[in-house]
Amino acid sequence: MKPLGPYVAARDLTGDRPAEAVRTLRATDRLTGMPVLLHVLPHAVPLPDLPSNPSLLLPSEGGIDGDTAYMVTELPPHALPASDPLLTARGALSGLAVLHGAGLTHGGVDAAQLWSVDGRVALAGAGLPWGGEATPERDLRDLLHTLDTLGGVPPALRDLPPGVSAHDLLARLDAPPELPQTPAPVAPPEPSQPNPSQAGEEGTVPLSIPPSTPVVLAASVPPLQHGDAAGEATPSPQAELEVGGDLTAPASVREVHEGEEATPVPAAPASTPERVTGRRVVGEPVRIRWNADGTRELVKPGREAPAPAARSRRPAWLWPLLILLVLLLGLGLWWARRSAAVSSATPAPVTATAAACCDVRFVVRGASGVPVRLSLLSAPGGVKVDPDREVGRAPGTVHLPRPGTYTLRVAAEGYTPGTVTVTVPTGLPVPVTLAP
Repeated sequence: MKPLGPYVAARDLTGDRPAEAVRTLRATDRLTGMPVLLHVLPHAVPLPDLPSNPSLLLPSEGGIDGDTAYMVTELPPHALPASDPLLTARGALSGLAVLHGAGLTHGGVDAAQLWSVDGRVALAGAGLPWGGEATPERDLRDLLHTLDTLGGVPPALRDLPPGVSAHDLLARLDAPPELPQTPAPVAPPEPSQPNPSQAGEEGTVPLSIPPSTPVVLAASVPPLQHGDAAGEATPSPQAELEVGGDLTAPASVREVHEGEEATPVPAAPASTPERVTGRRVVGEPVRIRWNADGTRELVKPGREAPAPAARSRRPAWLWPLLILLVLLLGLGLWWARRSAAVSSATPAPVTATAAACCDVRFVVRGASGVPVRLSLLSAPGGVKVDPDREVGRAPGTVHLPRPGTYTLRVAAEGYTPGTVTVTVPTGLPVPVTLAP
């Protein structure tokens, strides 16, 4: 493209704007090889007075080449067009909030004015004669349209109320997401307590123990009376049970020692088989337990279930074996750490590999037999960058100090300086194109 002053335009980023509108070009400074952003203006304007903020890329100078007026904005060496909608929205809204807070507007927000620099997005092109009526509302509409073309408007910026500002949108974008509310736990209903007066009148208390729960109950059984048949005893159909709380349950006596004297006990009504008398009866204490099948069993003194068998003792050789295993494990860890220390202390033959990994071969296109000087503009951390020091020439092989991404300035007599970026190690030749 046609050079403008000391700059050579590389790409037109204007898009579908009218011909008389401001055009945005990405260009290179022919003297330094640094990238810049050129805004070709319909007429000359003074350098705008803008607030300083990291979210704004400010113009550095203006110029006129023939009948063409332009404004120059310097770009960092690694600046790239913005592509992430969320980062773009945050950076652009920060820049617009600063402009609108100072009583200024942009008027030309589009993808060509948004640049990603070191993980953040900055806005360029402020203070230029974009044409039309520039208002904060128009800036926000243009930004939302640009975000839609970049991949979609973030959810926090959709369905906006009228009259919203850039500062409000930035606060909505940075607000933490709402967490779903956890319903408060509902306390279980308290069990109904029996009325003591009713229990005294009726003489019964209902049972509320589930049959599948293994519960041991303490009960008092009244003396029993022999029946007509010899050795046969008639059990009392009701007994009072105590379960450590206010729950009670009926109990049936299966066995009676022979020779015991029993007093007559009135039979319980047939309609209340699951109720017991509220009156305590003096008698021999027994225990009643629930079986897994829901039946109840009477455990009389002297006839309790046999105690569970004592657990078998660990074999005598188990502890020595465990101690031996711990010693072996400790020895293995010590040996592994010692081997790692020895291997780290021994210098590995990596000098030749490191030297060979960063040798890069450069080839020249567009001219033959013209020596091209190469100098560093940017390098990985730890590498000293001196743009005035020549690191090699092309065509030929240049040794770079360490792996990473390098930006080199290429210069040759009679040709426009340029830049080339290379990531090492690489086995491919790096082309250097010379332009007159």
